[in-house]
Amino acid sequence: MIVTDKPNPFQVLGLPAHAANQEIVERGQELCELAESDAQRLLYRWAMEQLITKSLTRLEYELFEIPDAQYEDEEWERFIRLHRNNPIDIAALAAENPPPGCEDFDLQALVMLYLTAMLKAPKGDLKTAVEHSPFKPGVGLSPLEVRDVIFG
Repeated sequence: MIVTDKPNPFQVLGLPAHAANQEIVERGQELCELAESDAQRLLYRWAMEQLITKSLTRLEYELFEIPDAQYEDEEWERFIRLHRNNPIDIAALAAENPPPGCEDFDLQALVMLYLTAMLKAPKGDLKTAVEHSPFKPGVGLSPLEVRDVIFG
C-alpha cells in the first residue's frame, strides 16, 4: 500500500522505476552513508524497504510513477552553478542612472491620450433604452416631457 505522507521511494533514491533490486540496495546504502541526519537516513532506509521487501507496494509505485521521470536535472544544476551570483550590480546601476523626471516624458502626448480617452463617447445601448422607457407604449400621445428627454 502506498504511503501518502512520504514521497515516492523512487524519487527519494533518485532511481528510475525499472531499477533492479541490486541498484536499489547500492543506491540506498550509498545515500545512508552520506546522510547528514538520522531523519534522512531513516527515509532512505524506508525507501529501500518499500521497494525491496514489499513487491505489491513496489508495483503500485511503478504503476503510478511518471514515465521516464528524471529526479536529477544536470542541465539545471549546471545553470545554477554558473549563475549563482547576480551578474548585475543594482546599486551601481541606480547610482549611474538618475530617476526619471518630468523632462523625460512628453507631457503633451500624455495629456492628449488622457483627453482622447475621457472624451470618447460610449456606445449606445438601444436594448436598455427601449426596455427602460420612461412611459408605457400604448395608443395615443406619449406622456413624454422635455425633462424626461433631457434628464432621462
